Amino acid sequence: MRILIVSGMLGSGKTSVILAMADILSERGLRIAIVENEIGSIGIDGEVLERNGMQVKELKGGCICCTMKTGMIDTLRKLEAMADPEITVIEPTGIADPKLIVNAVADVTGLTVSSIFTIIMVDAERFLKVKKMFERPLRNQLSVADVVLLNKVDTVTPKEQDEIEKELRALSYAGPVLRVQADKNVNIDKVTEMIL
Repeated sequence: MRILIVSGMLGSGKTSVILAMADILSERGLRIAIVENEIGSIGIDGEVLERNGMQVKELKGGCICCTMKTGMIDTLRKLEAMADPEITVIEPTGIADPKLIVNAVADVTGLTVSSIFTIIMVDAERFLKVKKMFERPLRNQLSVADVVLLNKVDTVTPKEQDEIEKELRALSYAGPVLRVQADKNVNIDKVTEMIL
């Protein structure tokens, strides 16, 4: 099983990109499962994903990178035994530190993980307004990112997109930045190629 972590702040487009990627991957005949972490008691995103034919398991009431780590591992084991997905997408809460998830999954015995790939979603529309407030969690997320998806690029100018990328580089991120529009499926095929 390949693990795909899709992290990013609330409203950055995680569910939209997961749906778009899952459609492309499913069309290629791959079995997809999704583990979604909801802090509250109602998992709206999970309902959206299930309506689109995905195998979804929700973990509610805490953060899977810390208080619910055991629940996440148990869920992954059950998914592997019941559905044997080729790709399992983990969508943590917006402030989660994906490094803790990477470490937890990498250290598990009794779970067959062939690779872990981490996507960090950045909301182009709000980034420059909220970056100071979320700098610490963003820095943690960027430290394990295999790729950053700069989403909602249609809402800002190319100059602002360049400025956001410069700010990401200033936070010590040296990897690829793909400019996407998840809700319109723009450049999502490039992301799926990186995963495969």
